[in-house]
Amino acid sequence: MVSCAQGGERECHIVVLADDDIVDWDEEHPPPMGEEYSQILYSSKLYRFFKYIENRDVAKTLLKERGLKNIRIGIEGYPTYKEKVKRRPGGRSEVIYNYVQRPFIQLSWEKEEGKSRHVDFQCVRSKSVPNLAVPGEGGGGGAAWGGTMPSPQVDELDRLNGPAPSQLPQTATNES
Repeated sequence: MVSCAQGGERECHIVVLADDDIVDWDEEHPPPMGEEYSQILYSSKLYRFFKYIENRDVAKTLLKERGLKNIRIGIEGYPTYKEKVKRRPGGRSEVIYNYVQRPFIQLSWEKEEGKSRHVDFQCVRSKSVPNLAVPGEGGGGGAAWGGTMPSPQVDELDRLNGPAPSQLPQTATNES
């Protein structure tokens, strides 16, 4: 947990392996489930403790009392070593791993409960012309529609940060 917090994380996923478990992954083909982000704890004592659901319930209650949030404790399959390599058409290879059932703990330590850290972007209605192909909806075809070219829309930020539209350099038009 400490290493996750020092790395700026707000949550961690800990897998408890037995002391004699050996993890040997193929560097070119790691397991496909994101286990590389799990914290691994080698402890046969903790493994035996978390093996029983009653002990997991006690641990969950204790972690809640300590102020931790979103606590999940259970048993899941964890890849330990490569069993075989299958060759796929096109030269690709697929590695099949041996999985062992081991306890895991997933939790977070958000400072303020109930406050979402999700960033919600406001949907802003576009001021641009919705359909340039239809005559009368902005005259997207210019002279071909018999109208004049509309002036470009000026964004609010452009108005605040840039020169006023009257100060913009005018481009010469070739009207003959």
